[in-house]
Amino acid sequence: MDEGRVLAWRKREGDRVRKGEILFEVETDKANMEVEAPADGVVRRVLVPEGEMVPVATVVAVLADSADEAIPDLAAFTPSVASALPSVADEIAARPSVAANIGDGERVRASPAARKRAQELGVDIGAVKGTGPGGRVNIEDVEAAAGAPPSATIGTKREPLTRMRRAVAAAMTKSATVPQFSISRDVDMTAADRRRRTAGVSYTDVIVVACAQALRAHPRLRSRFDGDAVVVSESIDIGIAVALDDGLIVPVLRGADRKDLGELKHEREELEAAARAGHLPAHAMGPASLTVSNLGTLDVDLFTALVNPPEAAILAVGRVADRVVARDGAPTVRPMMTATLSVDHRVADGADAARYLADVVKLLEAP
Repeated sequence: MDEGRVLAWRKREGDRVRKGEILFEVETDKANMEVEAPADGVVRRVLVPEGEMVPVATVVAVLADSADEAIPDLAAFTPSVASALPSVADEIAARPSVAANIGDGERVRASPAARKRAQELGVDIGAVKGTGPGGRVNIEDVEAAAGAPPSATIGTKREPLTRMRRAVAAAMTKSATVPQFSISRDVDMTAADRRRRTAGVSYTDVIVVACAQALRAHPRLRSRFDGDAVVVSESIDIGIAVALDDGLIVPVLRGADRKDLGELKHEREELEAAARAGHLPAHAMGPASLTVSNLGTLDVDLFTALVNPPEAAILAVGRVADRVVARDGAPTVRPMMTATLSVDHRVADGADAARYLADVVKLLEAP
């Protein structure tokens, strides 16, 4: 991400805010991200108005301890950022208060791609009737409102890439430059099925817990390649691949190895719902230690996923289905699943990957 659009300010100038409260929303390449206040304080000055596109590392607001505290010179406490901004302090003085532009009405619910398309077609997104969940405006709604004519070429239609599709394309192009390999194991999910039914969770939850717990003993698989070094993460964060109409997004379960099944299920469902609604919390964005991609719900038996840099590995799992397998020299029917682990070869070797996958299988078959 190089830049983002400030979509909505949840707080006005002069409002008191507590650490963790949603301060504003920003449109990224893949989602509308809710940004929390980093500390308690008072919103003394909003520097960037709604709708403005700004580069990353731009100062967007000033928080102070009190409403009458003097605002220091921006360059005094963020010299690296302020030096890159065109006379921000002078611009603030000349600009009318942004707080006056913060609307009291409910902001239009729309996907980032729909907002981008509305700008391209010159459509007022506030006047578009949304057909998505909860009345959310999607690309098709915008194009229908614009009355865009059909393609002039019979049998073809040229569709400009959405911001999300461009982001996916860029990430996968980067992935193609990573030397990676894949290994697979069949997993007897009898015990995992019993566990998920008892706990009232999904197969994904059981798999995520197994992946997270196994990572404790495999630092190579929670590392990233960094030029002349391998950087090991002490935090075990698991990404969950979520398919959207416009592309793919991976919200992250932070500290997944420290959560029980019930807690993890609740957080996963919240993040998936937020991802589909286009409003993810800031802490759920960014790289994970490892990503789990589950296409079992789409009746896929086996697939190989591409590593998502800078992560070192991704686990692709297919559906759980009854198969005839040999047990104690005799055929029997068991619920089986195929898991395929793709790994950055610069970070780990085949033996490292095999040992990690073996531990994941052991936790699923004998939790």
